[in-house]
Amino acid sequence: MVRVVRSRLIRERRSVAYALGAAALILVVVAGFVFVDSTRVGRVTDNALSLHWTNATTGTAALTRAGLVQAVTFGELEQNGLVGPEDVAFAMAQVVASSSELEQLLEVGEGHDSFPALARFVAPVRATVDDLEAGDVASAKQHITGDVEATYTVLVDALAAEQTRVHAAIENNNADGRELNAWILFIVTLVVPGLAVGVYFVIARRQMRAMQERNRLEVEAERTISRAKDTFIAGLSHELRTPLTSIYGYAEVLADGDIKGVEAVVETARTIASEAAEMTRMVDDLLVASRLGSTGVEIDLALTDVGSVVEAAVTPFIRAGMRVNWDPTSALVVTDGPRLRQVLVNLLSNASRHGGENVGVGVTRGDGVVEVEVWDDGEGVPESCVDRLFDPFVHRGEAPLVTGSVGLGLAVASQLTELLGGELGHQRYGAKTYFVVTLPAPDPSGNDESSEGSESVAAMIKSLSS
Repeated sequence: MVRVVRSRLIRERRSVAYALGAAALILVVVAGFVFVDSTRVGRVTDNALSLHWTNATTGTAALTRAGLVQAVTFGELEQNGLVGPEDVAFAMAQVVASSSELEQLLEVGEGHDSFPALARFVAPVRATVDDLEAGDVASAKQHITGDVEATYTVLVDALAAEQTRVHAAIENNNADGRELNAWILFIVTLVVPGLAVGVYFVIARRQMRAMQERNRLEVEAERTISRAKDTFIAGLSHELRTPLTSIYGYAEVLADGDIKGVEAVVETARTIASEAAEMTRMVDDLLVASRLGSTGVEIDLALTDVGSVVEAAVTPFIRAGMRVNWDPTSALVVTDGPRLRQVLVNLLSNASRHGGENVGVGVTRGDGVVEVEVWDDGEGVPESCVDRLFDPFVHRGEAPLVTGSVGLGLAVASQLTELLGGELGHQRYGAKTYFVVTLPAPDPSGNDESSEGSESVAAMIKSLSS
């Protein structure tokens, strides 16, 4: 009897030891797989950071290159008396901002395959910016046509190669994950008996399907982002190249003296100024959209005369030959004048491209608000597109919702208006399309008496439409 009890105790102790040993083995195996998987996750993070850096560098380098060309063009136009120093200063501010972002990417980019190419591109960019700040437009132009263009081409190729490598690493990492899961399935089924194996099969298969679905969605999302980026960059390149080609072409014709007569020269100069202004607007929209999605846009609120802002926005279009109906009207609001001017420039550019022959700007004051309306007598926006009018990068099929743009003008105008504490609205009444910027007004007693008692344009249109 004692031997039986002792034998049973020994068997129970052995069973406990075997169970503990099996549990320890399972824990060791699981810990090993967790370590391997954590290493794989670390590679995923590194690949994601590399992809983010290359994408950011690609966009910022393109903006910097376009901004330098724009600044040189404005410098030449200023020397010929075709634009004012404030336009050149504004273009320089955009160049300095984008080049600063490029410098920041250079600081954190060491270790990337395309870092040497970025360093070589940044050097002539610095030299060009220095020349522009010193007023040496001719030297800056030589830098652009020489070192900047050459190093930019090398940088674009290097970034494309690094992006290809990172995408391949992501695919390999996903393959390693699937192989790791297969090994987990193989080993665990050898050490887990009976029911535990069946339970694990159920759990593992669910996890496998979920991981495959997640990987599929991640790959599809990356492909969608890549296609959208390629489409956007292609459209952006075309839109920037179009006004730039016109500017260079007309400038060369002027320089060669092929245009005779004062009227012809003035008309050519107006065309150059118009195309330069349009390129400025597109670059401004890109910079603002980039900052709205990352560091944010700084707003400097101050008591501002809306009439002077309207005049500053309208004047370049009038100089370029556009007929704008507007009356100087004084109305004070607390806002950021340059940002409000950018909003109005976008609306005027939209009207000039897609509106009718008659375009107008008006300033009115309603109950506690000041409104600036930009109207035109064109055909208006199709009803099916009205709800998406202020969305960024809106496309209908393969074509932009608003043709001849990169899909940012109205979206940037709407977001900037919100940052200014106002609202941008769209209204179609009769044969006219109205874009109305509504801003909160200070105490009416502090405004010009000439605007007191005027009815809100938005309120008038709503009342007539109801």
